[in-house]
Formats: sequence, structure tokens, C-alpha cells
Amino acid sequence: MATRSRIAIENEDGTVKSIYCHFDGYVGNNGKILFNHYDKEKLEKLIELGDISSLGESTEDTAAYHRDRGEDLHTTSYLNVEGLFENGSDSGEEYIYCLTKEGVWVFKDYSNKILDLKEKLKEYKIID
Repeated sequence: MATRSRIAIENEDGTVKSIYCHFDGYVGNNGKILFNHYDKEKLEKLIELGDISSLGESTEDTAAYHRDRGEDLHTTSYLNVEGLFENGSDSGEEYIYCLTKEGVWVFKDYSNKILDLKEKLKEYKIID
């Protein structure tokens, strides 16, 4: 069974661009990978791939529907971060991750609260 997620970046103008990820969206996997391996530059390259099946530690290790399977390129945009968190689970995503324009990873899970990813990873003892 898939744990679906949405991965997003907030642009300097406040708009948001995102992709869907089908597998392993929980904090201990996608959250940890995003926090440890994706800064703004790398995340922009990831989102250029469009929707993905699974997230890798680099874009080369990521299974992308368009690049790897020849499917249509698909991304989703939102007017702002609030719109992302209000509407970003339209495809059944259990987790929504966003790198803010300030460079902070935030996410929303089943609790429906927007949380600081770094603090949650520390709480789960995934990082120090």
C-alpha cells in the first residue's frame, strides 16, 4: 500500500509549485530524505521532473513518471502556501511537504496541523 505525499517549494513571489509522490511519503522516509538531501536548488530540479513514483536521495535515484516511464509531465501550482495546505491532498496525499522561501521545511500530516519538519524528525529521533 502506498503512503502518498505532495512535495512543494514556495517561490520568492509566494506562489507554490508541487509534485505528487506515490510511495513512502511518511516522515521517516520522504521527510528524512527531503530534509537531509534537498535544498532549494536540488528541490527545484526534483520538481522539474514532475510527479514521481518514489523519492530518492538525488534526482537520479528518483523514479519519475515523465522521465522514466514516458508519461505526461505534471506539476501542480498554488497561489500560496495556505492554498497548498488546504488543497494539496486532493489526490489522497497523507503528507504534504513544503520548503518555504525562507528555507524552512514544513509539513502537514493526518493531524491537519502545519509542523516544522526538523522538529518532528528530532522528536522521532531520526536526526539529532
